[in-house]
Amino acid sequence: MGLLSVDLLITLQILPVFFSNCLFLALYDSVILLKHVALLLSRSKSTRGEWRRMLTSEGLRCVWNSFLLDAYKQ
Repeated sequence: MGLLSVDLLITLQILPVFFSNCLFLALYDSVILLKHVALLLSRSKSTRGEWRRMLTSEGLRCVWNSFLLDAYKQ
């Protein structure tokens, strides 16, 4: 029972920071997407590059695991 309460406490401490990082990644993706669309509309030849999203399930999993590691180190 003690380990469960520690895990819950750590999760509750991490959630606000984790969600703020998710919001930042979503905002970043939106800005990059708008920039990419604007370049496509202007028919620039430099838009041939590939656009990589930041807010993916793999990215969120990595952020969450890093927060968990930091929390357990403290």
